[in-house]
Amino acid sequence: MSAIATDDLDSANERLLARGMIDVHGAQAAVVARDNARTAALAGQKPQARSWIRVLDFIQRRGTDAEALIPGSTQG
Repeated sequence: MSAIATDDLDSANERLLARGMIDVHGAQAAVVARDNARTAALAGQKPQARSWIRVLDFIQRRGTDAEALIPGSTQG
């Protein structure tokens, strides 16, 4: 498997994880992902910290997209 295919698979898994976290944690999903990224970084686990930061990015983007669709939202 090539590095590009692995990156695509990682990205798909991170998006799926972000969606699952939103389903489970709702508005607190970003807080949980941020805490997990911080914990991984403090433990010296760079790859895991980077992965959690990408998950956090997906969560924040999805939240912004959802708010833009809400009538009367000040975000969109």
